[in-house]
Amino acid sequence: MFIWVAVLAEKRDVLEKALARAWQGGGAVVADLTLTSTKRRQPRAALIAWPDGAKARRAPRWPDVLTDWHDIYDDQLFPSPECPVAAEEVSGLGADALIVHGAPGLEHASIGWYEKGALVEYEHVGSATVAWTPETGLGRPLDGSTRQALALGGKRLASLVGSDDNVNIAERIQATSKALGEVLIRRAFLRLLDQEPPAIDELNGLIVNALKKRVTLP
Repeated sequence: MFIWVAVLAEKRDVLEKALARAWQGGGAVVADLTLTSTKRRQPRAALIAWPDGAKARRAPRWPDVLTDWHDIYDDQLFPSPECPVAAEEVSGLGADALIVHGAPGLEHASIGWYEKGALVEYEHVGSATVAWTPETGLGRPLDGSTRQALALGGKRLASLVGSDDNVNIAERIQATSKALGEVLIRRAFLRLLDQEPPAIDELNGLIVNALKKRVTLP
């Protein structure tokens, strides 16, 4: 399982300041992620952070409608409070933040976008699926984005959809949690870095093998 906070690489100072506000005890790991691209002369880079023994100083703040959704479906928004609290602090200091969570096999996956100290977009697939923004309220992941989902999912999603593109495409994608989880995460990194990321296994490998810095927290 992984759960990460991601920001653009030029926001390193903001990230480290936010981690000290968000977490206490132990430490944090900050990894440098750069995706090479033949289309971009200077590929955008991101910082990927996760706790290493640190605990959240407080509980995260959730929109009431998502709290109600959690109470009804008993599906966790994120598996721990540390990354949501860190994303609130990072974005409150002026750097947009992304949270990415994937359980083993990606049968549960969640992404959250944060701006100005608050969650502004959320997508989740698990025992139940949901998407939320303040403007649209509750919905379903990938509504209106089937073409993009198929492009990112490649052959894996195409084989699930079948040859008839007019027959319940979105429902077939949503019924396959593992494939949908990968699409949610890859689409989030595409939005963050403005270039298509590799498959999740390869992306995870890049982060595992990336240059890392350990930040000690009070």
